Amino acid sequence: MKDGRFAILGAGRIGRTLGRLMAAHGLHPGGVSCLTLRSARRATSFIGGGEATTSNARAAAGARLVVISTPDGAVAPLARRLARTTIDWTGRTVAHTSGALSSTALDPLARRGAAVASCHPLTSVADPRVAVRTFDGVPFAIEGDARAVRELRRLVDRLGGRPITIPRQSKALYHLLACFLSNDLVALLELGLASAQGLGLGGREAARLYLPLVRGTLQNVERLGAVKALTGPVSRGDVATLRLHAEPLRSLPSEFRALHRLLAVRSTDLARRAGTITPEKAFRLARLLRNLP
Repeated sequence: MKDGRFAILGAGRIGRTLGRLMAAHGLHPGGVSCLTLRSARRATSFIGGGEATTSNARAAAGARLVVISTPDGAVAPLARRLARTTIDWTGRTVAHTSGALSSTALDPLARRGAAVASCHPLTSVADPRVAVRTFDGVPFAIEGDARAVRELRRLVDRLGGRPITIPRQSKALYHLLACFLSNDLVALLELGLASAQGLGLGGREAARLYLPLVRGTLQNVERLGAVKALTGPVSRGDVATLRLHAEPLRSLPSEFRALHRLLAVRSTDLARRAGTITPEKAFRLARLLRNLP
């Protein structure tokens, strides 16, 4: 086992991306394991070194830092299998990259002496070749043993990421919010853009019309915070415009209407907190919005 040597178990898109970044920042790739030797060889070629293998134990044996980037369902079973090997885990750090699982998935290795943690890059890696060029500033949610957390925070700083320590018991909530703000946002945008068929617009035309507004809204939230970023009829207490919306709402899918009511009612609270409407006005608007079609 050599200091500075790392192993990647499950070198898919995330594993390859992290492996390449670590190698580029002075760490030494050791074992790189995949389900097939062909995939492992492609991974080592992309990372820039390492020993390709289909054996997770062989990949881990010579490394001080072991990164498990398998699918979520494979993390805990793999930890149990590795804990049953003859590898001396004392002094090693083992981290998995799952967004939803906490470091407790690695408890079998912790009992064998490893320092364990979860370390999840909060980004979407569709193409590792692109990801390695755009990783500066990416947040990494880290939780686990104190020693492992310290080491991983230093590593993330070294890679140009932004380490964020979160409570172990909140890992599932962290991932749920990531899905809500990313995956669910995609579904919300698709629903809105598809509804633009009522304007006689196709998908690409609708995107050209509305996505600049979406981008501007995200920039306002980033710059001002959500409360101050709210604009539109709810923020100014414009009852007449909200009533005008009732007729087109009837022509839209029921899920669109339900989401609009829910989010518009939430907006009345944002407007109240921003001070653009009074508490009394917020109450009346919320009542009106709940009664929309």
